[in-house]
Amino acid sequence: MRRRLLLVLLPLLTALLAALEIPLAQSYADGLTQELVRTRRVDAERFAALAEPILRTDVGVAPLLDDLRRYPETHPGATATIFDQDADVWLALPGRRASARARAATETSLAGDVAPEPPTAWPWRSTPMVVTAPVGRRVPIGAVVLEVSTARVRQRVEARMAVLAAGGVAVLLLTSALCAGPLARWLLRPVSELNAAVGRLAGGDLSARAAERGGPPELRGLARAFNQMADSLASAMERQRAFVSDASHELRNPLATLRLRMEALGGKVRDGGDRDLRLALAESDRLAHTVQRLLELARAEATAAEQVDADVVSLTTTRVEAWRARLQASGSELALDAPARAIARCSPEAVEYALDVVLENACAFAPGAPVDVTIAVRDGHIDIVVRDHGPGLTGAERAHAGERFWRSPRHRAVPGTGLGLATARALLEATGGALDLLPAAPGLAIRLRLLRPRAL
Repeated sequence: MRRRLLLVLLPLLTALLAALEIPLAQSYADGLTQELVRTRRVDAERFAALAEPILRTDVGVAPLLDDLRRYPETHPGATATIFDQDADVWLALPGRRASARARAATETSLAGDVAPEPPTAWPWRSTPMVVTAPVGRRVPIGAVVLEVSTARVRQRVEARMAVLAAGGVAVLLLTSALCAGPLARWLLRPVSELNAAVGRLAGGDLSARAAERGGPPELRGLARAFNQMADSLASAMERQRAFVSDASHELRNPLATLRLRMEALGGKVRDGGDRDLRLALAESDRLAHTVQRLLELARAEATAAEQVDADVVSLTTTRVEAWRARLQASGSELALDAPARAIARCSPEAVEYALDVVLENACAFAPGAPVDVTIAVRDGHIDIVVRDHGPGLTGAERAHAGERFWRSPRHRAVPGTGLGLATARALLEATGGALDLLPAAPGLAIRLRLLRPRAL
């Protein structure tokens, strides 16, 4: 954005410099042109004074012809031609022919009209300048026409334009460094800080705030409004999480007491009531498990776990060995494919919790099917993929899996709360990671993605 702002400011500065330098160049070129016109007009009037008596008597032409011959030697690129009253060439250097512009100027002079001023001698205008003077004081009997080269004037104008252009570029660069650059930074620093704060807030960092100093008043007001919105959002989220956490915590003791009382009824139930009591105890356990998961989810969302550099291979190996016996008891073989070492920037507790949830799901929903755990080091991240070879989930089911309390209709008979994957995902995302469900044939693959340290 800073570059775009500079691209807007630099053309404005360039236009301002052009508005200042073009009149200077115009004034300089006009001055040199007028000076050349004055000096050559003096020469033309001198030739006209010398030619008048000769043109009237047609005597003594030789000295004037010699003067005309010497003129190009003293004034390189200039020629002089004398016309009579009929606009015919009366005297000119041998081999020289008057141009159409010279003849037109002669007719204007013989008619007694004032010749127009020659155009400004710009570097791109190489046409010779025409200067005329009538022969005769009252009634013109002829005209002197000088065709003058403007090469020297054009060279001087071109040099001056180059100096102005170089000075303009220097001023432009200096202004950009001293004014445009700091102005762009002053305008855009609050925008950059606000953008960074918005990104952190969108990423789950509820403590993200924008600086309310520097920049125009409008941007400072925008930063204050954003901070007020972030405070309100953080307060609302904190109240919601506190409610879930407090409610879950307060429910644990009544549930434990209820279960104890139900167990105490075991010796007093008769007439087939044992089955109903066992079902009630199972529902009590499921409710207690749900409350525990809610409490874990509230804690996961309330605080982002501290991130450290941890060896993912070591963490995964520990959890695989802890679950191996239980998976083997259900008839599943557990295999681990991992490199010797893989360092990730993560929360070890979050990774261990997520692995426990995923392996528990494999044990519950794919009993007897092989389970493969693979660790792969990618560019910028590390992937832990746990794949079972069970019935898996359909595409529509994978889109909803991981939502709170969601369970597949095909797995209603399997104990669970639908909060495990949601809690694991919240823990990983709080530390910059991710949890994704991938299609597998057969079975289901769950990928835990962790960030690598920036130095690696």
